[in-house]
Amino acid sequence: MEIVDVKQFVTLLDGSRSYAWQTIPAVDALKLAEPRLRCPECKGAVGLFRGTTDEATANRAEHKKKNPGCSLGDCFDGVKRLAISPIEPDEKSINEQQSDN
Repeated sequence: MEIVDVKQFVTLLDGSRSYAWQTIPAVDALKLAEPRLRCPECKGAVGLFRGTTDEATANRAEHKKKNPGCSLGDCFDGVKRLAISPIEPDEKSINEQQSDN
């Protein structure tokens, strides 16, 4: 998985600040100190992994528990659905909110 949702303080389009989910590349999330993470699609818990120095494996995120209902995971069964234990599933990421407007 190349992207993740991370909960952090962000500046909104109107200039206000909010503690909200934001979708960012996994490589950028690796630079944050103890980020709160979730999958942007199924809202399941994810972990970050650094790639190998020979670049055989890239920096990435992986679901902590496999979810066959997530197209971003490695076991997708063709039917999208939330994780069994989603993290704040009713809270959209900033990116989703801006595209809804």
